[in-house]
Amino acid sequence: MGDEFFAGKAGPAVTSAAAAAAANAARSTNMIPGPPQALNLSDVHSPMKVPVPDAKRKGGGRGGRTPQRKAAPHAPPTQDYDPAALAAFGSYPPYGMAPTPYPPAAAGPCPMPPPPMPMYPMMPFMYPTMYPGMAGAQPPPPTGDSQKGRGKQGKQKDTKDKKRRGKGNKGGRQEPSPPQMEGSDLNCSPELLMVRNAQGNSAKTKLTLQEALPNLLEFAQDQHGSRFLQNKLDEASPEDRQLVFTGICAEDADPDAVSLAKDVSGNFVVQKLFDVGDPDQKKQLCEKLQPEIPSLSKDNYGCRVVQKAIGAVSKDLQVFLASSLQNNVADCIVNMHGNHVIQKCIEQMPPDSVSFIIHAVEHDITSLASHIYGCRVIQRLLEHCGAAQLTEMLERILVNAQALAKNQFGNYVVQHMLEHGRLQDKEAIIDIVKRNILQFSMDKHSSNVVEKCFEIATIGEHASQLEAERAQLIDAVLGVGDTTSPLCEMMTHRYGNYVVQRMMEHSRGTERERIFRTLNALPMDYRSNQHGMHIMNALQKGFREFTPDQASGS
Repeated sequence: MGDEFFAGKAGPAVTSAAAAAAANAARSTNMIPGPPQALNLSDVHSPMKVPVPDAKRKGGGRGGRTPQRKAAPHAPPTQDYDPAALAAFGSYPPYGMAPTPYPPAAAGPCPMPPPPMPMYPMMPFMYPTMYPGMAGAQPPPPTGDSQKGRGKQGKQKDTKDKKRRGKGNKGGRQEPSPPQMEGSDLNCSPELLMVRNAQGNSAKTKLTLQEALPNLLEFAQDQHGSRFLQNKLDEASPEDRQLVFTGICAEDADPDAVSLAKDVSGNFVVQKLFDVGDPDQKKQLCEKLQPEIPSLSKDNYGCRVVQKAIGAVSKDLQVFLASSLQNNVADCIVNMHGNHVIQKCIEQMPPDSVSFIIHAVEHDITSLASHIYGCRVIQRLLEHCGAAQLTEMLERILVNAQALAKNQFGNYVVQHMLEHGRLQDKEAIIDIVKRNILQFSMDKHSSNVVEKCFEIATIGEHASQLEAERAQLIDAVLGVGDTTSPLCEMMTHRYGNYVVQRMMEHSRGTERERIFRTLNALPMDYRSNQHGMHIMNALQKGFREFTPDQASGS
């Protein structure tokens, strides 16, 4: 029965398998001995079905403990495929099967198919650090926490930075090892490399200021070295500070204080010297910087050093530094960096020391007042200088007040003049606004000037002397109380409605009652307009003392 079954059912595959078994028996000298196995009929019907060992299904990932990985150093015997064995499978063995067939079973006419090899054969060049026993394998460089965290099951925990953050490092930043330091340079000094490793924190390194002095300029131009010097200068002795001043102010210094003042990191060191230096040291530094003040003032980083110097030195040194700006005032005023230096001079220097700035502004008041940077300088002059010094400038502003009030930058100059100018200046501006009330109130920029007029005439320095002017402004807005009055058009306008609100806010006494009655008597439904709604809300909040009976009695 068994022979007929194999002859009829298994067919040529069984015959070929038997031939392969006989051929392999003759070449059994290199075979791996195996225990006798019973015939499995399912394998006879399906010769391509290979049973998968448990070691293939478990622990096959990286780092798992499998019998195949332990046997990796011993290469399997190399043998050619037997043609008869190939015929038994109908083609070459499937991917992953052993190059040599398993020895035939001691009993049964059909041998078992060969067991599969691991899906990924051991390649020392792929994972050199995972198999220390392999030839050529190099251990990974120690990285602190990367050697920690191995569990009981032999699985290594994730060693990424995000898994180690927050433990022993409050800042949450992993400090790189010296070979991987940002900006590491083989040409930099060992002292600077030490500071870089400490991220410029002087508390984390034992390096002293004296040890860094031979490489002072290198330190000052480095991000971490600059921070280290600033920290050390706070606690340095007068002798060490003098060595630093001498190092950057020497005639043969390269780069010197001027170059450092223009450096992205070095400028902070120069600023620090103005904080910690004594009068003689500051004078020494000012003498080094003074010839280059114009170029420094227009530099992105140099302007910060000049501002620091003007605010940290004596009056005589301020005048000394500013003397080099006298022929460059106009250029600095319109410069995006230089205008800050000019403003600092006005704020820090005595008013009688900035006459050179006033004269430069007077020559071109119209264009400077309309300039994005020039208007700032004029505002500082109005804040810090007396009217007697600014007479010529004030007169020229008044002549152009109507045009400046409508300018996007000039309107700030007019507003500042209303706040800090003389009484006659304020009266003159209010008169100009009163005669052009509708035109000014409906302009984006000049409407700010109209609002400022109501404010300074109510709560400003000369408010008590401007009551008549405030009443005239209110009359100009209210008109005769009909649809032809400016109020009707202003209260529904995107800019004019703010002027009406400011008028309501700064009205006093009988003026408030008049405004209330006029608004309620208008022959129009201003409540249906989105801007008119602002007026209605202001009326309800700011005029609660008036009742509807009072409004009806108008």
